[in-house]
Amino acid sequence: LFFSSAPAFSFIYIGGSVEIPNLTYTNDLSDPTSQKFLLQAKAIQNYLAETYESSFLGKYYMRSVVAAFSEGESGLRAYFWNTFWAP
Repeated sequence: LFFSSAPAFSFIYIGGSVEIPNLTYTNDLSDPTSQKFLLQAKAIQNYLAETYESSFLGKYYMRSVVAAFSEGESGLRAYFWNTFWAP
């Protein structure tokens, strides 16, 4: 006999991008293993975490991951996804 039940919660993934006008894209940001990529990604991930954690979504927020960078129209564009959980 096998019983299956639904999980107690679900994960929700939301992707997006943000443009940061006071930062400039450089070629080393195309390498996700470069020191510059890792430092810039960490800074943006920390900013997103602080923003979500201090909002009404804070109790559902799990983490943000910066996946890539590109040159934006007026600065550096960061591509990311956020993970939330929902009861």
